Amino acid sequence: MFGKKTDKMKRTQFLHTVTGGIAAACVSCLAAACSSSEAPTPASPPGQVPISNAFTVNLNSELRGINEFISKNGIILIRLATGDVPSSFLAVSSVCPHAGATVDYLSTKSSFVCLAHGSTFSSDGSLLTGPAAQGLTKLVVQIVGTTLTVK
Repeated sequence: MFGKKTDKMKRTQFLHTVTGGIAAACVSCLAAACSSSEAPTPASPPGQVPISNAFTVNLNSELRGINEFISKNGIILIRLATGDVPSSFLAVSSVCPHAGATVDYLSTKSSFVCLAHGSTFSSDGSLLTGPAAQGLTKLVVQIVGTTLTVK
């Protein structure tokens, strides 16, 4: 040990060698991922809710009072009036048509707001202020007995 001279790699040379190898591996992985022949699954356009997000509500136990709402599966459902008929409810997409951010319902103001970019929507989902260029997508409400379904 004392009389032998060993070749030592300097720390900076070691780090350059190791990180260069890792970088090369990362670049080749990224190139392989980008050249995949699989077609990407198309996303729904902003504001549009896929049918698979539909849900049901039991009107005996949910949405009993006017202006009560449920936000679920990308949908906001609001009771507008008494009576268990479709016109007593509003269902809209909670996806802002501007850039796809989530819209919140402000029950105290009976309006919708996109906190991401400031778009506001009236109590029926129509556009009040942009940058969104259109109102919220309205969905179909169906009632059979005491079961409400949003589609």
